[in-house]
Amino acid sequence: MSYPLSVFVLFEGRIGREYCARIGKNNEGQIMEEEKKNTAGERFGTDSILLDLIKRSREGDSEAMESIFERFKTSIFNLAYRYTYNTAAAEDLLQDIFLKVYTRFKELDNDEAFVGWLYRVAVNTCLTHLRSRNVRLRKTVPLNEVEGKLSENSVPDRVENKPLEDAIQSLSTKLKSILLLHDVQGFKHREIAQIMRCSVGTSKSQLFKARMKIRKQLECKQMI
Repeated sequence: MSYPLSVFVLFEGRIGREYCARIGKNNEGQIMEEEKKNTAGERFGTDSILLDLIKRSREGDSEAMESIFERFKTSIFNLAYRYTYNTAAAEDLLQDIFLKVYTRFKELDNDEAFVGWLYRVAVNTCLTHLRSRNVRLRKTVPLNEVEGKLSENSVPDRVENKPLEDAIQSLSTKLKSILLLHDVQGFKHREIAQIMRCSVGTSKSQLFKARMKIRKQLECKQMI
């Protein structure tokens, strides 16, 4: 599975410093400008193969369900891991998320909206997990080991970027959700608005706040 550049920007040592530098220069105008670029790369597009898999899954085809799982498992696992920082918990959430997806297909009115619906289920499941179990967030293993666990593609060696990780972890759940969806998963603001059920303007402003909070923490630690 190919990862959006933003994954490496956030979590690979050398490029992670470039992300810190970008955060240091970021302003709200830049966020607005980002949204105007590369709109063709939006993530909600549903190809004919996926549409066929969804149709077959609705009919109870277990092989089609497995294919959907294989297609999205890495990105959904990584999203869950960013909320929990616990490998076992992220694996449990991954299974829980796809179980909900497979048993709630009737709630999906439009198959072409499947990707956004999937991520909404994923985010809500992660947030419910954190609230109901009062999970204490902590990092357990380097992210490169986590990504390598589910990805067949080799990922370049990375150094741990603890100040950036700590800054992300300090964000409120809503700010963190929007930051992860935009800067890690690569979604556009209009897509995030559908996933989070908020306005595009709220998504943009929350991303700006998240980046500014990270910037402040990195400045205090002289990272930027």
